[in-house]
Amino acid sequence: MDNNKRRNSSPPTDNRKRAKKGGTGIPMRKYYGPTGTPEYPYHSPELEEAAAKPKWVLVLRQTLSILGSTLAAMFMILIITCTIVATALVVYVMNFRDDVSNVTIEEMELSYNTNIYAQDSSGEWVNIYEVTNESQRIPVNIDEIPQHTRDAFVCAEDERFYTHDGVDYKRTVSAFVNMFVHIYDTNQGGSTITQQLIKNITGDSEQSPSRKIREIFRAMELERAYSKDKILETYMNYIGFGGTSNGIEHAAQKYFGKSAKDLDVAEAACLAAIPKSPETLNPFAGYKDDTTGEWVNTGKKKNKKRQEYVLWQMYNNGALTYDEYQSALHEKLIFTDSDEYKAAHPDAQKEEDTDPNKPTSWIVDAALYEVADYLKDKFNLTTQQAISRINRGGYQIYTTVNQDMQAYVEEKYKDLNNLVEKDRVAQWQDQDGDGEYSSSEIVYPESAFIAMNYKGEIQAMVGAVGEKTESLCFNYATMEQRQPGSTIKPLTTYGLALESDLIHWGSIYKDEPIEVEGKAWPTNYSEDSSAMSISHKELKIYEALEKSYNTVPAQLCQALTPQSVFDFATSKMRLDLCKDSGDGHTDMAYSPLTVGALTYGVTLENLVNGYVPYGNGGTQYQAHLVSKVVQGAGDLIYENDGSPEEAVSSETAYVMNKLLQDVVNNGTGQKAKLEHKHVAGKTGTTQDWNDLTFVGLTEDFVSGVWLGYKERAELKDHHIKSAQIWQNIIGEYADQMDTGAEYPEDSSIVEGKVCTKSGKIAGPNCTATTTGYWKSSNAPVCDECTKYGSKTTKATNENSGSTSATTAAGEQHSETQHPAENNSNAAATEAAATQAPAQ
Repeated sequence: MDNNKRRNSSPPTDNRKRAKKGGTGIPMRKYYGPTGTPEYPYHSPELEEAAAKPKWVLVLRQTLSILGSTLAAMFMILIITCTIVATALVVYVMNFRDDVSNVTIEEMELSYNTNIYAQDSSGEWVNIYEVTNESQRIPVNIDEIPQHTRDAFVCAEDERFYTHDGVDYKRTVSAFVNMFVHIYDTNQGGSTITQQLIKNITGDSEQSPSRKIREIFRAMELERAYSKDKILETYMNYIGFGGTSNGIEHAAQKYFGKSAKDLDVAEAACLAAIPKSPETLNPFAGYKDDTTGEWVNTGKKKNKKRQEYVLWQMYNNGALTYDEYQSALHEKLIFTDSDEYKAAHPDAQKEEDTDPNKPTSWIVDAALYEVADYLKDKFNLTTQQAISRINRGGYQIYTTVNQDMQAYVEEKYKDLNNLVEKDRVAQWQDQDGDGEYSSSEIVYPESAFIAMNYKGEIQAMVGAVGEKTESLCFNYATMEQRQPGSTIKPLTTYGLALESDLIHWGSIYKDEPIEVEGKAWPTNYSEDSSAMSISHKELKIYEALEKSYNTVPAQLCQALTPQSVFDFATSKMRLDLCKDSGDGHTDMAYSPLTVGALTYGVTLENLVNGYVPYGNGGTQYQAHLVSKVVQGAGDLIYENDGSPEEAVSSETAYVMNKLLQDVVNNGTGQKAKLEHKHVAGKTGTTQDWNDLTFVGLTEDFVSGVWLGYKERAELKDHHIKSAQIWQNIIGEYADQMDTGAEYPEDSSIVEGKVCTKSGKIAGPNCTATTTGYWKSSNAPVCDECTKYGSKTTKATNENSGSTSATTAAGEQHSETQHPAENNSNAAATEAAATQAPAQ
């Protein structure tokens, strides 16, 4: 048998039999060597030993071998998969890193509260108005926040704030695990203070892993860009404290009635307890009982529990000693809604715009408009845009208002009868045109009042009669341009003539008109507005002013020129006059500058402001209500000191003040006299009786009142005195002011008796009549009177160029007003014979 046959033959029968007899059952393949002898190359003692083992052992071994191989393969697959996932995750995360590198605190859209302040009687600044928005906050610098207050927030919200790099990984992992396996209650979330701030900066509140990754990188980036104090400052200025209250300063004022810098430990911990859940943990939280209708407070109890945790955290982290901890823990907190607080702070009331139907006060309106004017110019805004910016810009507006005076005047203006008898000024107007009159068609005049000190700082202001019913409404004191009548004379002709030494106290001028374009002008007017004949009498300057003649200032304007008078009034006295209206009208003319017939008119504020130099020694200040505006954490963005500038010399101011006192003592302003004050003033009435004005000065302040119909109709009762209206409004208040203030003295002033004949300083042979006051540069002594009487020849007044008087003091004249009005808005115009042409 050849080898092939041997290879293909079946195994020997003895091998099969052996298997049946209890062998391993594993067929042993026979191998035939070169000699043809069968050999078993795989046969060994080990195989024999294995053959002797039970079958299940071999099965187990095989199973374990397969399982091991499978697990090894799975492990390798897991490693490869994790590597791929990790690589993808790194790429994914790094993409977010590239997107968050430019996040800054400056990107925060903060809507800070705007507050308006005034000084109380003790000189302390008090909040008189707060602009309320959806988010109310008052910015504060970190340096103004006590360390224990900072510690309270850090210990409550992020105890490792000063050691981490923006992310507290221990808290993050702990919070993540606790989301799925609620092992414990946590008083601190997973986000750090920095992460919370990031969420507010970006507004990114998406609930997703990608948002959390962005937040982590942004937090680390923010930590690299800003100091811990800056981050904490921004955080404490931003976070919510319940309702619309945001930021630590606003919360401190809301709940405790004090600034953040004055919070003690217990109060700080109380506020630090709120941000975890502002709507439930704020001390004023609660609900209205449906049955009783009463408010049920739930916040104080919940806040107390959280406050105790904050205090424990402060003690546990070493921010408090044990004694400090115990003291704060047992301190009774006095909240602003408590009777105890209200009893201790009866004056702690501020005007809040919480009710959209509640109007703002005249002072608040004026302050907002003044700041709006500044913002309009700086940022090229409309008025409405500027007001909107104020409402959300966190401006702290400091005003000059005297709260006591303001309240006094506002009370007066609630009823027109406090100013003038209503029956004397009531008019029927057929407003619906049906030819019949009803009670609803009775029209009463409007009125306005304004007072300022001698630095131009507005002390009080009312813009209309009656209760104020609208916010930011029309104000007749600051917005309405009306004809000032004779009140303009001291600010134009008399002022410049005295300053330039054209006249002195007793300079004499004849009561006669000047010639303008070939016509005699002007005319004098009596108390009831009827034209008076020209007397051609010689008048001393103090007589002409106290009786308000029109002819004398016309002569002064002619001698000085309208151009010079206009320049003086606008540049020195700061009157807002019209140089060129564009349609042929101008205030650089006789009628406007002599008797106040202006093209458009002036506001009462501007008119009263013009008199400031005559009460302070010659310095002009721009009228202002706002002294400064601070934004943010203390940035001064606006300051107004009135821009002081010398308007006239101290001597001119002194003499003019005395001349204006003479108007009140002996002239048209006698109804303004006070018992304890030296009142100086000037009346003004337009020819058509559309406008009544009085400007009055006392040692303490200058003020003015205007009365007239909205539609510029005639006041039918021509016996109403503007000086009396001023007296009715502010007289009693002014007379009782005990400040010790005096008008400025000037040692160079020459005080003496007036010669009844020459108007000069009386000599030994003159008949002395009254006391007069002269500037040292223009104080002529009379040399015209002899021992036996006056010289037979008439002496020429060197300063005025007019003839000296040979008569006694001028006759009593009622106030005079010029009929001409070079004004397109005037209700009536003068007859052509007396109309003053534009110059």
